[in-house]
Amino acid sequence: MSHLTRRSFLKNTALAGAALSFPSIIPASALGKDGTVAPSNRLQLVGIGLKSQGGGDMRQLMSKKGVQVIAVCDVDRRVLKSASENVVKKGMAAPKEYVDFREMLAKEKPDAAVHGLPDHWHGVISCALLRAGIDVYGEKPLAKTWAEGKAIADAVKENGRVWQTGMWQRSTPNFRRGVELVRNGMLGKILKVEVGTGPNKQVMPPAPQPGEKAPAEVDYDLWVGPSADFAYDPRVFHFHWRWNMNFGGGMLLDWVCHHPDIAAWAMGKDAEFPVSVEGTGKLREGPWDTHAEYDYTVGYADGFQMSISSSFMGMRFHGEKGELFVTRGKQECSVPGLWEKDLGPDAWRCPGTTDHFQEFVDCVQSRRRPISHVMAAHHTTTIGHLGNAAVFTGRKLRFDGAAGKFIDDAGATAMLSRELRKPWSLEKI
Repeated sequence: MSHLTRRSFLKNTALAGAALSFPSIIPASALGKDGTVAPSNRLQLVGIGLKSQGGGDMRQLMSKKGVQVIAVCDVDRRVLKSASENVVKKGMAAPKEYVDFREMLAKEKPDAAVHGLPDHWHGVISCALLRAGIDVYGEKPLAKTWAEGKAIADAVKENGRVWQTGMWQRSTPNFRRGVELVRNGMLGKILKVEVGTGPNKQVMPPAPQPGEKAPAEVDYDLWVGPSADFAYDPRVFHFHWRWNMNFGGGMLLDWVCHHPDIAAWAMGKDAEFPVSVEGTGKLREGPWDTHAEYDYTVGYADGFQMSISSSFMGMRFHGEKGELFVTRGKQECSVPGLWEKDLGPDAWRCPGTTDHFQEFVDCVQSRRRPISHVMAAHHTTTIGHLGNAAVFTGRKLRFDGAAGKFIDDAGATAMLSRELRKPWSLEKI
């Protein structure tokens, strides 16, 4: 919650009194004049989990015409202050500030929410937002576990909500072009697909000092939330929570919704679950307990296989007529002129637009399904959940997506869900 000092209280009281002594002037923007958006047509947005990626996502969305941020929420009051200041700098009224999302949901009635939460909070908060009738732009991966991802997907459907995942590469021109070339058979039959997500080369922060506690501005118990109790450790906190399985899923899960998603989309596999997986990996040192390096392969019901490795970045499509490599800001094609070739009026085209954040705003208004919709995210994130299960167990696994379990492997199946710390639940808050 916002911190109200005596000085700020007196200042605000004085300003309120001054306002009452002058006639009200209604700005043109409130009436929808001069190309601005009338209040009834504004998309009222709240932001939750706003450090780093979440803050950037909110800034992108509030730059779109008609979007107004009415509240911000974060367990770190330093982040909360910065997020609120960014809204004001944009020329909007100061948003309400909340530390606890439950209080925000009780007091605010937004149209949409954007979150950049750590993975371990995706399931509980996303489901709460969706049940409250709020459309959501949620960061990737979809959820910490397969079961929580399914709960989010079910909540989207049951509550008729618009969901867009932060799989922004689907709106990037060179990735879209690569997908269209593969989908339209320009490389002939695809014989092999190799995907690279890069290794975890992050430098571990220093260990905590004896008796060191979380910063005073942080509600650390709320930060831990539905995960198991975990003593504060700066090596497993802001940003670096990703490398500990209590909160994230390592580089493997963190990147699965980027290059593997594009490869699955190109092959038409973003609408189905893999049926098999096997892999190996090299663990980081504690307290980081995820893999720095890994190689795994997922197989689909029709026999198609896709290999995913930490050894490079990008994706390679090996086709009968040639090869195509696509990564961020770069592409290479072995067939001269193919990249620039006109595919013709009847060719399959990527849906959506090249403006990922405008796509969300447009879909909230039109109720159209976004390009990075929840089921695409669920199927893609499943690749990562399966990859982690295979790399950790060292076993070749068979997956039953309809049942949400591995066949004849209870140990691996246990990795697809987790017990949430009380009082947190996917059904209620």
